[in-house]
Amino acid sequence: MGQITFEAWMRILTLMGAVIAFAWGVYQFSASQNSQAETRRIEATKPFLDRQLVLYTAATQATSTIATSETAGDIAAAKLRFWSLYWGELALVEDKRVEAAMVNFGKALDGAGERGELRRLSLALARACRDSLAEAWGVRQWQNPWSAASP
Repeated sequence: MGQITFEAWMRILTLMGAVIAFAWGVYQFSASQNSQAETRRIEATKPFLDRQLVLYTAATQATSTIATSETAGDIAAAKLRFWSLYWGELALVEDKRVEAAMVNFGKALDGAGERGELRRLSLALARACRDSLAEAWGVRQWQNPWSAASP
């Protein structure tokens, strides 16, 4: 028993090379599959995220108009839009923070809340929408640094 010949070393190295090449191929395949799965996930959530952005924008526009407009016609139209969003479309995409902000604004609106309270609640809704979008889109820079949603 003694020495391993040059030919034996070459066989061992060839076998090790084949094993390493196989392992690298498996790793590359797995990485490719993970990347494709992430791409499919993003594509699947895009319509939801786009709709969420549109509806959050509509809700904040309605509440800000109610809270700040001096024109009765504008306020009446914004109230109709607010209640339409409240009782329908927004429920499809809102998270708990936005839901709570909408409920608070709705209660103040039903109770003929003062203009200052409506303005404060309108801003609270806008902040809740921003934090919800930041979380859903994965963009931390959008988050309010003082919100509970921020890490």
